[in-house]
Amino acid sequence: MSDTLETLRFLSVGHARRIASQVGTPVYIYGEAPLEAAAKAVLAFPNAFGLTARFAMKACPNGNILRFFSNLGIGLDCSSGFEVERALAAGILASRITLTCQEIPENLASLLKRGMAFNASSLAQIEAFAKAKPRGELGLRINPGLGSGSTNRTNGGGPAASFGIWKDAVDEARALADQLLVKVVRLHTHIGSGSDPAVWQRGAGMSLDFMDGFPEVKAFDLGGGFKVGRMAGEKTTDLQEVGLPVKEAFEAFARKTGRRLHLEIEPGTWLVANAGALLTTVQDIADTGAEGYRFLKV
Repeated sequence: MSDTLETLRFLSVGHARRIASQVGTPVYIYGEAPLEAAAKAVLAFPNAFGLTARFAMKACPNGNILRFFSNLGIGLDCSSGFEVERALAAGILASRITLTCQEIPENLASLLKRGMAFNASSLAQIEAFAKAKPRGELGLRINPGLGSGSTNRTNGGGPAASFGIWKDAVDEARALADQLLVKVVRLHTHIGSGSDPAVWQRGAGMSLDFMDGFPEVKAFDLGGGFKVGRMAGEKTTDLQEVGLPVKEAFEAFARKTGRRLHLEIEPGTWLVANAGALLTTVQDIADTGAEGYRFLKV
């Protein structure tokens, strides 16, 4: 390892050498300072009437990181029953966990009994929730018809995304919840991974339009998907820039309806992407000449 190696944002050459000698390689290393700085930025997300932030743990399910964010006041967004079990094993309280999934866990009833919150992403999931927790309170994930991402495969909303209840079926979902005597207290959207404040403002406005049919809804969950730059030249979402238009939309909604909605967000990669490194040992070098490449074998 060369002494001229450029120092990472949180990992110096000296630190890397000491860690390699103590625990060997390969090994993942995380920096507490960048994790804390990112967490503080998320907790400062602009909001009109209160904020709940959750870490989308699919971005990094390391138990120490889950506990670190929890201690700073950030809850957990889980996308499968397996993630919920991993979070519980790490010591995270079920009451700090919200599950928004594609496959319903077999033990949904027991997880709900422990205090976990749940967002239904389909009509079938509303029925499953009503069976698991009669007369319970749940959230609905809605696909508002808008996506934000570099391709339609990174869009979490719009016609190319299977996530959430399609906008034209929202009335049917509301009627089903009423029929099954479950109470909708949260609407949830996640439009994808993008950094354009105008798209987020539009997405928030479109989703707020659904609120009229849900008078008992207390919280609006905008999900995550905030773009983070990991390579030189890549743009990172400015959370203040993205959040201010949303805050203004909440304030306008309150003036119009008298309802002060609580904001929820669920960033994942944005919190951890630039706070981790994989440390390896170079075991061999291959060179294919001036017109080729130099390969490091680790």
